[in-house]
Amino acid sequence: MIDANNIKKHIFLMFFMAAFFGVFGPLTLECSWWWYLFLVVVVFCFSLYLIYYCERFVVFFAAILSAAIFTFPYISSSLAYLIASDSFGKGDPRSVVIGTAPITIVFLMFLVIFYSKSSFFPFECVGNRVTARPKKIVNSKSYNLGLISGVSTLTGSMFLKSVGAETGGMVALVICAGCSVIILFYLRHSIRGLRTLHIRERKMPTPYTFMQIDEIREARSRWWLGRLFKWMGSLRQSTGS
Repeated sequence: MIDANNIKKHIFLMFFMAAFFGVFGPLTLECSWWWYLFLVVVVFCFSLYLIYYCERFVVFFAAILSAAIFTFPYISSSLAYLIASDSFGKGDPRSVVIGTAPITIVFLMFLVIFYSKSSFFPFECVGNRVTARPKKIVNSKSYNLGLISGVSTLTGSMFLKSVGAETGGMVALVICAGCSVIILFYLRHSIRGLRTLHIRERKMPTPYTFMQIDEIREARSRWWLGRLFKWMGSLRQSTGS
């Protein structure tokens, strides 16, 4: 559920995931650090927009969903390109094809899920307000995703040193690919539900927003960045009119 208490947590987690795992790209490509820094700035600005101004549920949820789905395929593609480059050389068409294969396959799987028929609608709608349906808690323990990612990274680096970069890279590639498939399967209802919301929203006079939008607006009015974004939005509306 998205409310005033966890809206920052969700988006900043998305940003740090993108910034942290995005390093895998510059590590495999030469002269790409400037592009990486540029994308980090863009993602950071978009994250601020989502936290302090965005009221569209579809846009907000799509951003979080995209970060969750395509993080591991991005790592898989980076590792695949790095491994292929050792055999064919960097920039070789074969390395590029092998490198783009994991994220392409996951994207095609995403499209299949996105356009397939939904058997369960994971959202609850009241007017134009939306919230995710509560899920049954299987395990009472709560784990921090950032902590798990950090521990996994440290464990992975130790594993690479112990078995060698090439073997470790292959194992990491398989693990990331498996995680990608698992995440797609786990989020399949959310993906289809988001498509349903988007189709419905196109026929509505006002877009879908958060169920707790009043609390979110009140919280944003207390944050100075929230007031700044609101002022900038009012300027744009007055200029447009």
